[in-house]
Amino acid sequence: MNRVDFMRQLESLLQNISPAEREEALQYYNEYFNDAGPENEQDVIEALGNPAKVAENIKRDLYGNGYGDTSYQRSAPSDRAVVQYQQSAQSANTAVEKSDKKMSSGMVALIVVLCVLASPVILSVGSGVIGVVFGIVVAWFALIFGFGLTAVILFAVLLFLLVLGIMCLFTDPLAGLALIGGGLVCGGVGILFLMLTVAMAGIATPAICKGIAGLFKKKSPKNAPAA
Repeated sequence: MNRVDFMRQLESLLQNISPAEREEALQYYNEYFNDAGPENEQDVIEALGNPAKVAENIKRDLYGNGYGDTSYQRSAPSDRAVVQYQQSAQSANTAVEKSDKKMSSGMVALIVVLCVLASPVILSVGSGVIGVVFGIVVAWFALIFGFGLTAVILFAVLLFLLVLGIMCLFTDPLAGLALIGGGLVCGGVGILFLMLTVAMAGIATPAICKGIAGLFKKKSPKNAPAA
Protein backbone atom coordinates (compact mmCIF):
# COMPACT_ATOMS: atom_id res chain seq x y z
CA MET A 1 0.00 0.00 0.00
CA ASN A 2 1.19 3.47 -0.87
CA ARG A 3 0.09 6.96 0.13
CA VAL A 4 -2.52 7.25 -2.65
CA ASP A 5 -4.17 3.95 -1.71
CA PHE A 6 -4.13 4.84 1.99
CA MET A 7 -5.75 8.25 1.46
CA ARG A 8 -8.31 6.84 -1.01
CA GLN A 9 -9.40 4.14 1.44
CA LEU A 10 -9.53 6.62 4.31
CA GLU A 11 -11.67 9.02 2.28
CA SER A 12 -14.04 6.18 1.35
CA LEU A 13 -14.38 5.13 5.00
CA LEU A 14 -15.17 8.72 6.09
CA GLN A 15 -18.13 9.23 3.73
CA ASN A 16 -20.64 9.09 6.60
CA ILE A 17 -19.23 12.15 8.43
CA SER A 18 -19.71 15.79 7.50
CA PRO A 19 -17.76 17.06 4.46
CA ALA A 20 -15.97 19.73 6.51
CA GLU A 21 -14.73 17.24 9.09
CA ARG A 22 -13.76 14.73 6.38
CA GLU A 23 -11.85 17.42 4.49
CA GLU A 24 -10.05 18.50 7.67
CA ALA A 25 -9.03 14.94 8.49
CA LEU A 26 -7.79 14.24 4.96
CA GLN A 27 -5.91 17.55 4.89
CA TYR A 28 -4.19 16.71 8.18
CA TYR A 29 -2.96 13.33 6.97
CA ASN A 30 -1.87 14.74 3.61
CA GLU A 31 0.21 17.36 5.44
CA TYR A 32 1.56 14.62 7.69
CA PHE A 33 2.74 12.63 4.66
CA ASN A 34 4.26 15.79 3.17
CA ASP A 35 6.20 16.53 6.35
CA ALA A 36 7.55 12.97 6.53
CA GLY A 37 8.71 13.05 2.92
CA PRO A 38 8.36 10.46 0.11
CA GLU A 39 11.32 8.44 1.41
CA ASN A 40 9.48 7.77 4.72
CA GLU A 41 6.08 7.05 3.18
CA GLN A 42 6.05 3.35 4.12
CA ASP A 43 7.20 4.12 7.66
CA VAL A 44 4.31 6.55 8.12
CA ILE A 45 1.80 4.01 6.77
CA GLU A 46 3.11 1.34 9.12
CA ALA A 47 2.93 3.75 12.05
CA LEU A 48 -0.63 4.87 11.28
CA GLY A 49 -1.88 1.33 10.72
CA ASN A 50 -4.97 0.21 8.84
CA PRO A 51 -7.06 3.03 7.25
CA ALA A 52 -10.17 1.40 8.77
CA LYS A 53 -8.69 1.75 12.25
CA VAL A 54 -7.81 5.39 11.60
CA ALA A 55 -11.34 6.09 10.32
CA GLU A 56 -12.84 4.34 13.36
CA ASN A 57 -10.82 6.52 15.73
CA ILE A 58 -11.87 9.67 13.88
CA LYS A 59 -15.55 8.72 14.10
CA ARG A 60 -15.21 7.73 17.75
CA ASP A 61 -13.86 11.18 18.54
CA LEU A 62 -16.45 13.00 16.47
CA TYR A 63 -19.41 11.15 17.95
CA GLY A 64 -18.10 11.30 21.52
CA ASN A 65 -18.03 7.58 22.22
CA GLY A 66 -15.47 8.03 24.98
CA TYR A 67 -11.86 8.94 24.73
CA GLY A 68 -10.11 6.42 26.96
CA ASP A 69 -6.93 5.34 25.27
CA THR A 70 -7.80 6.85 21.91
CA SER A 71 -5.20 9.11 20.45
CA TYR A 72 -7.59 11.79 19.24
CA GLN A 73 -8.48 14.84 21.32
CA ARG A 74 -11.20 17.44 20.91
CA SER A 75 -9.91 21.03 20.82
CA ALA A 76 -13.26 22.68 21.68
CA PRO A 77 -16.71 21.63 22.91
CA SER A 78 -18.24 21.64 19.44
CA ASP A 79 -19.09 19.17 16.73
CA ARG A 80 -16.00 20.21 14.77
CA ALA A 81 -13.07 17.93 15.81
CA VAL A 82 -9.45 18.84 15.38
CA VAL A 83 -7.71 15.81 13.96
CA GLN A 84 -4.61 15.15 16.05
CA TYR A 85 -3.31 11.63 15.92
CA GLN A 86 -0.60 12.04 18.54
CA GLN A 87 0.42 8.46 19.14
CA SER A 88 0.68 7.75 15.44
CA ALA A 89 2.79 10.86 14.97
CA GLN A 90 5.18 9.74 17.68
CA SER A 91 5.42 6.27 16.16
CA ALA A 92 6.06 7.70 12.72
CA ASN A 93 8.74 10.03 14.07
CA THR A 94 10.42 7.06 15.74
CA ALA A 95 10.29 5.18 12.46
CA VAL A 96 11.86 8.15 10.66
CA GLU A 97 14.66 8.27 13.25
CA LYS A 98 15.29 4.54 12.80
CA SER A 99 15.38 5.06 9.04
CA ASP A 100 17.98 7.83 9.46
CA LYS A 101 20.07 5.55 11.68
CA LYS A 102 19.88 2.82 9.04
CA MET A 103 21.05 5.32 6.40
CA SER A 104 23.98 6.34 8.64
CA SER A 105 24.95 2.70 9.19
CA GLY A 106 24.73 2.11 5.46
CA MET A 107 27.02 5.06 4.80
CA VAL A 108 29.59 3.70 7.26
CA ALA A 109 29.39 0.27 5.62
CA LEU A 110 29.88 1.87 2.19
CA ILE A 111 32.98 3.73 3.40
CA VAL A 112 34.40 0.51 4.86
CA VAL A 113 33.79 -1.36 1.59
CA LEU A 114 35.45 1.43 -0.42
CA CYS A 115 38.46 1.37 1.92
CA VAL A 116 38.77 -2.40 1.51
CA LEU A 117 38.54 -2.14 -2.28
CA ALA A 118 41.06 0.70 -2.38
CA SER A 119 43.47 -0.95 0.06
CA PRO A 120 45.58 -2.65 -2.68
CA VAL A 121 46.17 0.69 -4.40
CA ILE A 122 46.89 2.43 -1.09
CA LEU A 123 49.31 -0.32 -0.05
CA SER A 124 51.04 -0.21 -3.44
CA VAL A 125 51.50 3.55 -3.33
CA GLY A 126 52.62 3.43 0.30
CA SER A 127 55.10 0.64 -0.42
CA GLY A 128 56.45 2.59 -3.39
CA VAL A 129 56.97 5.73 -1.32
CA ILE A 130 58.64 3.77 1.48
CA GLY A 131 60.86 2.01 -1.07
CA VAL A 132 61.96 5.30 -2.64
CA VAL A 133 62.75 6.85 0.75
CA PHE A 134 64.63 3.74 1.87
CA GLY A 135 66.59 3.70 -1.40
CA ILE A 136 67.61 7.35 -1.00
CA VAL A 137 68.75 6.75 2.58
CA VAL A 138 70.76 3.66 1.63
CA ALA A 139 72.34 5.46 -1.35
CA TRP A 140 73.30 8.43 0.85
CA PHE A 141 75.06 6.33 3.47
CA ALA A 142 76.62 4.13 0.79
CA LEU A 143 78.08 7.28 -0.78
CA ILE A 144 79.51 8.37 2.56
CA PHE A 145 80.99 4.91 3.09
CA GLY A 146 82.44 4.90 -0.43
CA PHE A 147 84.09 8.29 -0.01
CA GLY A 148 85.56 7.25 3.33
CA LEU A 149 86.85 3.95 1.95
CA THR A 150 88.39 5.74 -1.04
CA ALA A 151 90.19 8.15 1.30
CA VAL A 152 91.60 5.24 3.34
CA ILE A 153 92.80 3.44 0.20
CA LEU A 154 94.46 6.59 -1.14
CA PHE A 155 96.25 7.16 2.16
CA ALA A 156 97.46 3.55 2.08
CA VAL A 157 98.75 4.09 -1.48
CA LEU A 158 100.47 7.28 -0.29
CA LEU A 159 102.37 5.38 2.40
CA PHE A 160 103.27 2.56 0.05
CA LEU A 161 104.59 4.89 -2.67
CA LEU A 162 106.54 6.99 -0.16
CA VAL A 163 108.31 3.94 1.24
CA LEU A 164 108.95 2.53 -2.21
CA GLY A 165 110.15 5.91 -3.55
CA ILE A 166 112.58 6.39 -0.66
CA MET A 167 114.01 2.93 -1.28
CA CYS A 168 114.40 3.68 -4.98
CA LEU A 169 116.27 6.94 -4.37
CA PHE A 170 119.45 5.00 -3.66
CA THR A 171 119.30 2.97 -6.88
CA ASP A 172 117.33 5.19 -9.29
CA PRO A 173 116.76 8.72 -8.00
CA LEU A 174 114.39 9.74 -10.83
CA ALA A 175 112.14 6.74 -10.31
CA GLY A 176 112.19 7.31 -6.58
CA LEU A 177 111.16 10.94 -6.97
CA ALA A 178 108.39 9.93 -9.37
CA LEU A 179 107.03 7.40 -6.89
CA ILE A 180 107.17 9.91 -4.06
CA GLY A 181 105.36 12.50 -6.25
CA GLY A 182 102.66 9.99 -7.19
CA GLY A 183 102.19 9.15 -3.53
CA LEU A 184 101.76 12.82 -2.65
CA VAL A 185 99.14 13.20 -5.39
CA CYS A 186 97.25 10.20 -4.00
CA GLY A 187 97.50 11.73 -0.54
CA GLY A 188 96.05 15.04 -1.79
CA VAL A 189 93.11 13.29 -3.45
CA GLY A 190 92.66 11.21 -0.31
CA ILE A 191 92.44 14.39 1.77
CA LEU A 192 89.73 15.66 -0.61
CA PHE A 193 87.68 12.48 -0.18
CA LEU A 194 88.21 12.62 3.57
CA MET A 195 86.85 16.18 3.65
CA LEU A 196 83.81 15.09 1.63
CA THR A 197 83.21 12.20 4.02
CA VAL A 198 83.42 14.43 7.08
CA ALA A 199 81.17 17.05 5.49
CA MET A 200 78.49 14.53 4.50
CA ALA A 201 78.58 12.48 7.71
CA GLY A 202 79.23 15.20 10.26
CA ILE A 203 77.45 18.23 8.78
CA ALA A 204 74.96 17.36 6.02
CA THR A 205 73.43 14.26 7.64
CA PRO A 206 72.59 15.92 11.00
CA ALA A 207 71.20 18.95 9.17
CA ILE A 208 68.94 16.75 7.01
CA CYS A 209 67.74 14.80 10.06
CA LYS A 210 66.92 18.02 11.91
CA GLY A 211 65.04 19.35 8.89
CA ILE A 212 62.93 16.18 8.60
CA ALA A 213 62.25 16.19 12.34
CA GLY A 214 61.17 19.83 12.09
CA LEU A 215 58.54 18.91 9.48
CA PHE A 216 56.85 16.44 11.83
CA LYS A 217 57.42 18.31 15.05
CA LYS A 218 54.25 19.93 16.31
CA LYS A 219 54.35 23.59 17.07
CA SER A 220 54.29 24.16 20.78
CA PRO A 221 51.29 26.29 21.91
CA LYS A 222 52.12 29.84 22.74
CA ASN A 223 51.89 30.87 26.35
CA ALA A 224 48.70 32.72 27.08
CA PRO A 225 49.24 36.34 28.13
CA ALA A 226 48.87 36.99 31.81
CA ALA A 227 45.62 38.70 32.79
